[in-house]
Amino acid sequence: MVCLIFIMDFIDKPMEAIKEWQDWYRKHPVVLESQIMSAKEQMKQTVEEHFGDTIAEFCTEISGKEMYKAFYEAAFKNMEYHETEYKKAKELVDMLRFGNSTQNK
Repeated sequence: MVCLIFIMDFIDKPMEAIKEWQDWYRKHPVVLESQIMSAKEQMKQTVEEHFGDTIAEFCTEISGKEMYKAFYEAAFKNMEYHETEYKKAKELVDMLRFGNSTQNK
């Protein structure tokens, strides 16, 4: 949260914001790394809780094999979605990079 507020102060001066952030990070790398680790642990805990809730909700309705297949399908669909989004973003970047605005796909 502190980083977001800090960056928002420099929204009109992005290069200054980057430099300020780099300077701050050089002085406080351990603080930032511990905050990142803490955030990752919280995310991991949230994922575990959501998986646990899902398993508890459906374990009496479907078999473990069916739950495994459902998890696989969800992961696969998520991958396909992100692959599609990546292709769209890459197309835009390539067009910007090479100045080709007439590309129609």
